[in-house]
Amino acid sequence: MERFSLDGGRGWLTVREEGGRARIAAELPDDRRGLYKAWLLGERGRALAGTFLPEGGVLKLHRTLSLDELRRQGAWPPTGALAELAFSAGAAAGEAGSAPPAGWRWEPHPAGRLGEPLLARAAGERRALFRQEAEGFSLAYPFDPARPFPLSPLFCFASVRRLGEGWYAVFPFRPGGCPRPPKAERGGDFG
Repeated sequence: MERFSLDGGRGWLTVREEGGRARIAAELPDDRRGLYKAWLLGERGRALAGTFLPEGGVLKLHRTLSLDELRRQGAWPPTGALAELAFSAGAAAGEAGSAPPAGWRWEPHPAGRLGEPLLARAAGERRALFRQEAEGFSLAYPFDPARPFPLSPLFCFASVRRLGEGWYAVFPFRPGGCPRPPKAERGGDFG
């Protein structure tokens, strides 16, 4: 088993060969800055080990990868590991007084725009960005991967994307506040 230091010694990544596969485990402190990805480094390249998830107050990663794939990417045998902030949570986004991105305005009571009582309750008192559209409107809630997902009953209708300086979960609605499927968009979507 190999053990590598991550983020200046604040975290670690271990990798163990097992039956033609690499078992990877890693841990970082949860600094709530955003979404982190881990990379396995080799002499000829690097391979994505995975994305850290919050668990028990820290960020953890557990993954099993094919040794053949790691060799193709030049990351086997490993010579090191790296943790990178892949998406910033955009701490200023959504805070009181922050300017809305172009084409959007702050809606202090988005629950009043939603046609279904369950959705209005899920929206609660949290403010959101609002944008009028030909097909209805969209609401965008500041997104932080370390916090509960906004409007969770509609998670499958959301696209997480960068608006201005921050990341937002964007939900499309028909006139009257009924959800509508999001359009397929290129560039900016999360994932």
